[in-house]
Amino acid sequence: MDDPDLALVNAAGRGDVDAFESLVGRYQGPLLNFIARILGDRGAAEDLAQEVFLRVYRAAPRFEARTKVSTWVFRIAYNLAMTELDRRKRRRTLAEALHRNGEEASREALADPGEDREFQEEIASALDGLPGNQRAVLLLRLHQDLSYREIAEILGTSLGSVESLLFRARKTLRESLRRRKQQGGTK
Repeated sequence: MDDPDLALVNAAGRGDVDAFESLVGRYQGPLLNFIARILGDRGAAEDLAQEVFLRVYRAAPRFEARTKVSTWVFRIAYNLAMTELDRRKRRRTLAEALHRNGEEASREALADPGEDREFQEEIASALDGLPGNQRAVLLLRLHQDLSYREIAEILGTSLGSVESLLFRARKTLRESLRRRKQQGGTK
C-alpha cells in the first residue's frame, strides 16, 4: 500500500514532533468539518478533533499499516463522534424527563460560505434528522470523497451496509427536503 502519510505516522511514533504537526496540518480541516457536520456543533467538534489527534499521537508507535492512515484517523473521529452523539442523546432524554429544554444544535457548522442561507438551514435540519451512522456515511462520501470500502473500514461494517446506509440516507434526505419544500409552498 502506497500511503504517503505512513512515513509521517511512523516518524511521529518515534517522537518526531514535526512529523506529527504535519499530520495535524493535513487532517485538521477535513476532520473538523467531518465532526462538526456529524455533531452540528463547531465548538464540540474542535474539542473532539483535539481528542482525535491526542489518540493518534498516543497510538502512532503501535500503528500497523493494515489500512490507510486517513481511514484510521477518520475511524477514530467517527467513533468519538458517535460516542458524543450517544452521550448527548442520554443527556437530552434525562433533560426531557426533568422537563428541561434540550440543547440546540448549531447550524453554523454545517454552512458552506457562498450558498443560500435558507437552503443551508434546510439541509442542516434534514441532516440533523438522519440517524448518526447514515449522516456519517453521507458526509464521508460527499465531503471527504472516500470510497465505499474506506467508509466501511472507518465504520467497522461491511461494504453492503455502507451501500444500504448511503441509499437510506439519500432517500431520507430527499424525502425530508421534498416535504419541507411542499410545506414552504403552502404557506
